[in-house]
Amino acid sequence: MRLFKNYYKLSKSPIYSIFFILPLIIIYEILLFSFNHSDIIGMRNGADALLRQFFALFNIYGFYLVGFVVLIGLFISYYFQSKHENFDIFMSRFYLLMFLESMIYAIILFIFVEKIGDIFLMPTTIAGKRQLIALSMGAGIYEELIFRVVLIKAGIFLLKDIFRFSGWVSNIGTVLFASFIFAVFHYIGIYGDEFNIISFSIRFSAGIFLSILFLLRGYGIAVYTHSIYDLVIVIF
Repeated sequence: MRLFKNYYKLSKSPIYSIFFILPLIIIYEILLFSFNHSDIIGMRNGADALLRQFFALFNIYGFYLVGFVVLIGLFISYYFQSKHENFDIFMSRFYLLMFLESMIYAIILFIFVEKIGDIFLMPTTIAGKRQLIALSMGAGIYEELIFRVVLIKAGIFLLKDIFRFSGWVSNIGTVLFASFIFAVFHYIGIYGDEFNIISFSIRFSAGIFLSILFLLRGYGIAVYTHSIYDLVIVIF
């Protein structure tokens, strides 16, 4: 029982999430470099491209520089969030359990979507299978960063700490808003899907699922759940 409590607490902690997603970021960046050979023109996940456009406002470019800035930002923000936590216990085997747990959630999401209709959570593109595999990894990393870490944390801070709503109202309102934006995001841009209410409803529901997962189990598990789901759709 104590081991389970330690796993539940530590596996959703920021520091575990960072090291959990680090291999995914490295593989994603290497794959994109092999496809694009350019940081200015090339294929990228939409949320990744959005972040790079934001960094470009400050003249920050480079294949690995933006990913590095994202990681540093996560380290800094998570340090202030969890500096009072006790991380004396470090269990490397927890990462395997986190991966298996993410697979279970991805299967649940896959079954839910399959019951309604086969749909890809990220915008469809003209890319081939190898490119889509890379984009699937990027979808988990950067879409969860924007729509879960940034939007949900900012939304809860705004509603709870600024406007003084209750915790439940803040959480529910922020989850619904972030999920709505997440769904709308898939219809924007030249690679965005053609809008229809069925696919929008599925993506909105998937956004709620991933948002709740983020709140309960942390960023790392939400990232792998999202990426594994997309990879299953691409590969199978």
